[in-house]
Amino acid sequence: MHRASSADIDQPVAGQDIPDDAEAVVGRAYRLILGRPADQAGAAGYVRALRAGEISVADVCASLARSGEFAQRLRPPEPDDRPRAERDPSLIDVAELIRTTSIEELSEQAERYFRAVEDPDLLLAKPFKDISETPDLLVSFGQVLRGLRPLPGMTVLDFGAGTCWTSRFLAQLGCRVIALDVSPTALDLGRRLFERLPVLGSAPEPEFLVFDGHRIDLPDGSVDRILSFDAFHHVPNPADVIREMGRVLRPGGLAAFSEPGDRHSIQPQSQYEMRNFAVIENDVVIEDVWEWAQAAGFAELRLCLFESAPRWVDLATFHDVIAGREAETDFAGPARAAIADRRMFWLRREGAEAPDSREAEGLVAHLAMDDVRISTTDTAGTLIEGTCRVHNPGPRAWLPSGAPFGPVLLGVRVHLADQTSRDLARVPLPGNGVAAGESAAFPVRVEVPPQPEGAVAVEFDLVSERVTWFAVNGSPVVRFSLE
Repeated sequence: MHRASSADIDQPVAGQDIPDDAEAVVGRAYRLILGRPADQAGAAGYVRALRAGEISVADVCASLARSGEFAQRLRPPEPDDRPRAERDPSLIDVAELIRTTSIEELSEQAERYFRAVEDPDLLLAKPFKDISETPDLLVSFGQVLRGLRPLPGMTVLDFGAGTCWTSRFLAQLGCRVIALDVSPTALDLGRRLFERLPVLGSAPEPEFLVFDGHRIDLPDGSVDRILSFDAFHHVPNPADVIREMGRVLRPGGLAAFSEPGDRHSIQPQSQYEMRNFAVIENDVVIEDVWEWAQAAGFAELRLCLFESAPRWVDLATFHDVIAGREAETDFAGPARAAIADRRMFWLRREGAEAPDSREAEGLVAHLAMDDVRISTTDTAGTLIEGTCRVHNPGPRAWLPSGAPFGPVLLGVRVHLADQTSRDLARVPLPGNGVAAGESAAFPVRVEVPPQPEGAVAVEFDLVSERVTWFAVNGSPVVRFSLE
């Protein structure tokens, strides 16, 4: 066990911040770096030094990362083919717990947990209920969101949604969310969350669906995305769940996961949860997941090299890392250990999605105005008439101008003498959108009223509403001077 000593602790740092709760900070450092609770003697030394201002939190982390115990964590474990119970009889074997407990019993246990909550506000505050976990939750959610790539209007199944904080975030992004959980009480709390913190703007109403632990009560190919945020490792039948995910996903759809690693079940907190609440804290062995996924119709697996806890270093170490000459314990070693303890990944269902204008990347256009006539109106404004021709050379279909998400229209801006500009009008494109490689032509009639600042030019550009102007991606605009 690692002990604090004068050799471990760096020299005092003048003016450093002293944490309000030194015990909690030290305990968290032990869990993140050494993967275990702090021992009493070692923690006491760090806490005393922190309170005295002799060391910083960064010094505590660096000291733990230099320890022999941490170096041992970086080495691959020696092979041991004995059953887990024989290796350590005090450990709860998660495989044995799964074998001896039915899915129905485990589901009822989850329901009892949520029914017993005396103050639901603590759960409804998640991810902000506990400052010690909030940074990891937010950073991890942000990264799994990158892998999930949800788009407004997509149907997203939030697997193991619990009290639905992730569901609410997805709904705020414009997704049609189906919150799925084995606990009806948890979903009732989720409904309460949406009532107390309604989604801003116009968004599809969420749906709440109880999972019986066996079959997802949805039709084949009915969802575009599936999110599992720290939920998959609780299921006792992971192969069956992966098969169900493959069934309800549309061709080309994605299922994204943020889960613990392949030694999760033997961690102290996991053992505590299984011993006291009979909850499943399973290991996530990615090779097994990929085997099940291929059998379920998934065609691609990608894993994220991701570390949620940053390394806080001094200026010299920062420059060493940038230059590639840092010590193993400064950056690469801790990051490698953290990556090994987590499984963030996505699976892509066989088939392909048709890319469209709900996403900005690849939205480009050829735009021209023919037979243009510019005249003065009776109110001393300017009338611009002509025929607009557009061509879609990119990979994305342009959704119809009346689509609820990502509609493509002709946008008109007026440029003013004070070097500012403002939106003037939107002109809908004809028909049912413009597919990749296709073109469209339509008449344009735009009146520019007199501007107090003085109008100097009118600019035409395509826009995917609430997504991007095409000029941002390098497409040329059409501009007419009014001077």
